[in-house]
Amino acid sequence: MNSETTTTIKSELKDLIAKLSGDFMAADKLFKELCESEEELTSAADVVVGMHGLKAEMSILYDSICHNMMKKMDNVPEVSSSDGSLIEKKGGSDRKKWDHEGLAKNVASRINDMAVDLDTGEIVMTPQDMMIKMLDFAAVSYWRVKELGKIGVSADNFCEVSEAKTNIIVRKAKQ
Repeated sequence: MNSETTTTIKSELKDLIAKLSGDFMAADKLFKELCESEEELTSAADVVVGMHGLKAEMSILYDSICHNMMKKMDNVPEVSSSDGSLIEKKGGSDRKKWDHEGLAKNVASRINDMAVDLDTGEIVMTPQDMMIKMLDFAAVSYWRVKELGKIGVSADNFCEVSEAKTNIIVRKAKQ
């Protein structure tokens, strides 16, 4: 591909992205107007379902673009865009179907071993210290608030509590 063709494609993509961004803002404005109107709730629901489908298509497009970018980067680990943004290529394995109990037992055993000073035989960690040490190896992404309540622990005492937020979940119609 010659440089003139590449320049044209780059320009067309930039224009398309700018147009889509403008279209998204226009859609947001129109949807707000629809919600403020006397229109039936079903009309707003139809728009949300349509946007949900568009979101899925956007995700597929983004995955395709990232795949092609990774191929283009080949062995280059990172590249900066013209605005200074950094695109980093990182590898990693997808891990599923963890044996949480087996892994926890193994890590607990090793922490238990670390709790003993090998020179003196003295126990240098309390059971509480050992449980806290477990968090070095298992990052908690959430706490089970209902379960904590069952043992008399209020999660609200251990975190910042923001105002409740309500979300909409879209489940596609069965066809």
